[in-house]
Amino acid sequence: MRLLLALAIVGAPAVPATAGYWNYNDWHVSTDQIDTGEDLRVTCYAHTGGDGDPVWSLEVSNGDAGPPDFFPAPRLVEIAPSRHQTQMYDQQDITFEFDSGTTIQGIAEAHVNNEGFFQAESGPQYNSVVSMLIAMRRGNTVEALGDGEVIATASLAGFTAAYGKMMDECGFTLSMN
Repeated sequence: MRLLLALAIVGAPAVPATAGYWNYNDWHVSTDQIDTGEDLRVTCYAHTGGDGDPVWSLEVSNGDAGPPDFFPAPRLVEIAPSRHQTQMYDQQDITFEFDSGTTIQGIAEAHVNNEGFFQAESGPQYNSVVSMLIAMRRGNTVEALGDGEVIATASLAGFTAAYGKMMDECGFTLSMN
C-alpha cells in the first residue's frame, strides 16, 4: 500500500515542456507527441529489453486517468522473427516471479500484428497491477514463466526512476507522502 501513497497524484495532467529519451540503469523512458488538431497528446513509455528479446514496458498518456484510480500495467511483449511463432501462446497462463519471492499471475494474448509478425503480450491480471508495481519497485529481477519454462528475464535496476520519469513527462506529479 505504500506504493499507492508513493504514486498518489497531486494535480491534473499537464503537457510536458519537451519530448525525449532518458536512461535509468537498465530501464529507458521515451515520449511521443501527437497534435490531434484539438490538443497535444503525449504518450510516455518506460521499457527494458529488446534487441531480439521480449520487451518489458509500461505506457501512459497525458489524456489518461492516473493514480490512485488508474495505474499503467506492466506488459511483456514478444514479437517473433519472420515465419516463427512466439514462445507465449494465446490464453497461456503466465507467472511473473520476482527474486523477492512474489508471484503475479497473468494470461497471454497472441495475434498477428499489422506487420504480419506473430506477437504475444502478457501482464498482470487487472486486480494485480498495483501488486506487480510494488514487486517491481522492491525487486532486483523478474522472470516470466509459461508452462514452467522461463520466457523472459528482466533486471529491475532503474525501474523506479524510469516509472517516475514516465509519469512526470506525461504530467502526473507523484507525491512521496
